[in-house]
Amino acid sequence: IGGGGESLLVPVMATLLSCLFSVLILWGIVQTGKPDNYTPYKISAKSWFLSFGKFLFAFGGHSAFPNFQKEMKKPRNFPGSILLAFTIKLSLYIPVGITGMLYFGGLVKPNILNNIDPSFRVLNGCILLLVTVQAIMSATILGNPVAEMVEDAIGAQHKAVFGWKRLAVRLAFVAVTVVICEAIPRFDLIMALIGGTTINTAVFILPSLFHIKLAKKDSWIYLKYTLDGISATFGVVAGCVCTFASVFHIVDELSTSLSTSLISCSS
Repeated sequence: IGGGGESLLVPVMATLLSCLFSVLILWGIVQTGKPDNYTPYKISAKSWFLSFGKFLFAFGGHSAFPNFQKEMKKPRNFPGSILLAFTIKLSLYIPVGITGMLYFGGLVKPNILNNIDPSFRVLNGCILLLVTVQAIMSATILGNPVAEMVEDAIGAQHKAVFGWKRLAVRLAFVAVTVVICEAIPRFDLIMALIGGTTINTAVFILPSLFHIKLAKKDSWIYLKYTLDGISATFGVVAGCVCTFASVFHIVDELSTSLSTSLISCSS
């Protein structure tokens, strides 16, 4: 990265923290063990599409890729960097997901930390601390491209020292983030919705359309068009189904919660 040592420190630290708390989560799951009322997880079309949207939510950093490539000292190494990043990411996601499903099955909660035995206070505290610090670092990285766009629009010099305009933009981003977190206590309800709409568009649809427009017209051009067409079509179909499933799931959960609250008040 061309921004200096401080630009490299944040992503490296975020990656190391992700590896560390993933190992701690795995250890916590194994130490908790299977509950006595364990039931296997039942896979349905609804659960598949909701899981698809939540899985895509984890890849929300795609929108920042062009900015990452621009900041690199050697942009031509970008494909190798992305391959390494996805390899590390999947090596963390897959073991945690599979282990959680094997141990908790149908009892697995939206936040796997809630399945870990609460008596492991030190372990849970360490995991929460590491996750929080990693989230702060990741937000700094992923939010930077959007913040720079806003700064350019209002005439802030983002390559200079922090002025009042840059400070105002960054504070506004933090304030909006806090408001969203406080306004939506059950963020798991909208993860699939965001993943199936905006992130699905950024991951499957737009990159395929851009590649069709920019692809070099050589002997492989029709194969490129076919693969891009399949990717874009899958994104549209899966995104629509995932969005509808997410909306119905949110309505169903809110209706159940409202009914429970009314029953509790009447009794």
